[in-house]
Amino acid sequence: MNTFNVSGRKLLVVAMSAALLTGFAGCEDPRWVANKVSKAIKEKNLVDHLEAMEVAAVPTPDGSSTTRAAGTEGYANSADYIKATLEANGYDVTFQPFDFRSWSEQDGTTLSVNGQALVHVRDATDDIPADYAAMSYSGGSDGALNADIAFVTPDFDFESPDYDDTDGCEAADFDGVDVTGKVAVIQRGGCTFNAKVVNAENAGAVGAIVFNQGNNDGRKAVVNGTLGSDSEAGIPAFGARYDLGKAWYDLAQSNAVAAALNIGVEDEVVVTQNLLAETKKGNPDQIVMLGAHLDSVQEGPGINDNGSGSAGILEYAIRLEKKMRQLPVNQKNKVRFAWWAAEEAGLVGSNYYTEEVLGGYYNDAQAQIMEEEGVTDPADLTAAQRELVDARYLEINPIKMYLNFDMIGSPNYVFGVMDGDLSDTKDSPDNAYPGDFEPPEGTSHIEGLFNEFFTDKDESTVPQALSKRSDYSGFADWGIAFGGLFTGAEQIKSAEEAEQFGGDVDVAYDKCYHQACDDLNNVSNKALRVNSKALAYVATFYAMSDDLYADGREDEPEQRTLLRSLSVQESSNQHSIGQKIKSASREVSDHGHFHGDFDQDRE
Repeated sequence: MNTFNVSGRKLLVVAMSAALLTGFAGCEDPRWVANKVSKAIKEKNLVDHLEAMEVAAVPTPDGSSTTRAAGTEGYANSADYIKATLEANGYDVTFQPFDFRSWSEQDGTTLSVNGQALVHVRDATDDIPADYAAMSYSGGSDGALNADIAFVTPDFDFESPDYDDTDGCEAADFDGVDVTGKVAVIQRGGCTFNAKVVNAENAGAVGAIVFNQGNNDGRKAVVNGTLGSDSEAGIPAFGARYDLGKAWYDLAQSNAVAAALNIGVEDEVVVTQNLLAETKKGNPDQIVMLGAHLDSVQEGPGINDNGSGSAGILEYAIRLEKKMRQLPVNQKNKVRFAWWAAEEAGLVGSNYYTEEVLGGYYNDAQAQIMEEEGVTDPADLTAAQRELVDARYLEINPIKMYLNFDMIGSPNYVFGVMDGDLSDTKDSPDNAYPGDFEPPEGTSHIEGLFNEFFTDKDESTVPQALSKRSDYSGFADWGIAFGGLFTGAEQIKSAEEAEQFGGDVDVAYDKCYHQACDDLNNVSNKALRVNSKALAYVATFYAMSDDLYADGREDEPEQRTLLRSLSVQESSNQHSIGQKIKSASREVSDHGHFHGDFDQDRE
């Protein structure tokens, strides 16, 4: 008996040793490590983070909800939770403070048209739909305001080849339209909400209402957007449902239509901050960066938007640190994490970071080339020398990619993957980049690797247009490879998507988008779990790759992307990299999210 036990133990030890050696032979395979870390992501931990963020929220000024908006105690509480959790897991945390224009809507906002009182988005219920919302960074009315309304250049002939979706985008649109002393009513589309409102104000309007575009089912609900923290608009600005705007227009063809409104706002400059952390291991000259915005809108606690992305990368940071201590592997590249402030105000935090950090690397590269070429004034650099600057900048900039996670737990979700090569969304109205835009090298590979993960899990994906409505925008403008995941916002799920992902047809992906009800009940735990595992897989793959996009790895993900695409079909002297893109890129057409509405209407 004892002899048998000893012998058995020896055999067991030999067998285990052989198994471990066989397994460890794959330790330098990025996919092997990526799978280990991805599998360590647990749903309960993700939900725990969301619960902490809901607790972090504080009452809104009007007392109708809670919020974690930048500049509020709710945001500060959220940042404190992220910081404490990271530090408890071995990370050093850095805050990057910056001045931020904080805006909040006060209690008492009202809007009526022709005597009909309209329903504010915060007062809506399942039985009583919302009629309107105040635009973030709207001006105040300084008491009640009564005025006639005037339309600008709306176009309802959506099927016409001459259809014009740029109502109010140009000052010339107001030529011959008397809006002086009136409330300008403008159709959404073609440019930012801010451009429309500022043009109306410059033409003499005392208020503005932007009604939804109406050209598809996703463009009919209340426009719940932002003018952006850099807006100079001083008049009250609201967003409304499409059918209201169309009804007012029809009535105005034969009768005068008047509006009465009241809105009070608090608008001040405060200090807020991005939160940054990175792994201690890995090559500091080759950084894989992940980010999610931590702030919510003023109207609600933002548990899906964007507690979900914030929770996903937080849990990944924890599991990556633990696995790098447990596994017999050497982490090749440093991983940096960012929780952005003031995304909802127009990507303020991430743009501040990219201008400060990436802009600093560009300035260093430019100084080096100028010294080498004997040039003393940046204005004297030739086109060829500017190309040398671009190349040097990409060489010395250690941030080699940026992965963005914004709204990854929408209750009526799709699994959206950013279309890194524009192969599926180039002609989409949501694509903010011009026809000659070429995404930075590596962007397509990132898309392919995400699709590889979902394919292996037998999950479909939907390519997402590059709308510039979230925090990857600044990285793209500075020539950094980018990618990310998104499960949908206010737009409507199609029958085809319901077949692929389940859920409700003709219902918004997130019917609580930018509302008070974006709480713990507004999250699909499955979507949150799967997407968090996906981000862990992709980020770890790159963290373990010496040469990020080489060694034969590019073919396989791109081939999988093609297969997935077929499957879906079946079922100044600024940096020249950024300037080339920015000068060619059209105005972001509506986003509120920044994802958001820059027609601010977001995604």
